[in-house]
Amino acid sequence: MRILPLFLALAFGSAQAATVLVDKTLPGFSSPESVVVEGADVFVSNLGVKLEPMEKDGDGFIARLDRQGNVKNLKWAEKLNGPKGMIAVGGVLYVADIDRVVGFRIRDGKPVFDLDMSATGAKFLNGFARYDNRKLLLSATDLNKVFAIDLAGKKYEEVRFDTPPQGPNGMKKRGDQLIVVDWGTDGQPNGAVRTYRLKGMQATLDKTYNPTPGGYFDGVVDLGANRWLISNWVRFEPAGLLQVLDTRTGQVSVANEKLPVAGPADIFLDDQGKLWVPGMMEGKVYRMTLRR
Repeated sequence: MRILPLFLALAFGSAQAATVLVDKTLPGFSSPESVVVEGADVFVSNLGVKLEPMEKDGDGFIARLDRQGNVKNLKWAEKLNGPKGMIAVGGVLYVADIDRVVGFRIRDGKPVFDLDMSATGAKFLNGFARYDNRKLLLSATDLNKVFAIDLAGKKYEEVRFDTPPQGPNGMKKRGDQLIVVDWGTDGQPNGAVRTYRLKGMQATLDKTYNPTPGGYFDGVVDLGANRWLISNWVRFEPAGLLQVLDTRTGQVSVANEKLPVAGPADIFLDDQGKLWVPGMMEGKVYRMTLRR
C-alpha cells in the first residue's frame, strides 16, 4: 500500500468548503466497479481480468477487505459474470450481475437471493438505491430504465418516468427526491445528472444538470446540504474526475484535479468519512478521507 499525502480542495463558492485527503491506494483488483462498506467489512465488486461488463464469462468476483484496506478474502464470492453495483440491506449484500440480482449473507458469504431479470432484456443492470425498507431501485443502463425490486416477494416492476434518464447509472433517493446520474448514450460523453420527484412508481423530472466537463457519469454520494459528489470517467484513460454538484445553485467543482482516476466507478462514502473510489481501468481502489 502506498500513502498519498495529497490534499484536494473543493471550491463551492459561498457554500461550505470541503477537503479530501487521499490516504491509501489499494492495488491488485480486476476491473473493480463498486464498493460497499458494512460494519467492519469493505466489499469490492470485480468484473474480472478483462473489462467486459456484459460478458457471461464467470470470472467476476467480490473481494472482502477490512476498513484499513487489508484483503481478508480476495474472492469472498466468485464465479459471477460482470458484478457491478452493490447494496447491503438486512445483513445481505445484493449484487447486480448483468441480468440478475444475487444476494450473499454477509456473515458467512452464503448465497441467499437470486432474481432472474433477463425477461426485461437488460444486459447491463448497474446501480442500486434504497427505495424503502422492503424495496430497492436498480438501474438498467442499456435500457434507459429503472426497476423497483421487492426483496421479500422476489419480484420487480418498472419505474415510469415522464422524461426517461439516458443511460442511468448511479442513483440516490432522499425522501421523494431521486437523483440519477447518466452514463449517456451512443458511446458518447454526453451524460447528465437529473433529479426527479418520485411518487410510488411514477417519477417526474425536476431538473437536468450538465456538469462541466461533461462525460460518462457513474457513481453518486450524498454530501448533505444539497451537494452531491459524482464520479465522471470523462474519457477512457486516466482523466476521471470527482465533481461536486450543488443542486441549489447548479455550481460544479472538481475534487481531484491533481489525481485523475482511470475509470472512477461506483463510489461509496462510509460512516467514518472515508470515500472509497474504484479505479476500474487501473485495477485499484482509492481510500480517501472526506472533510466537510
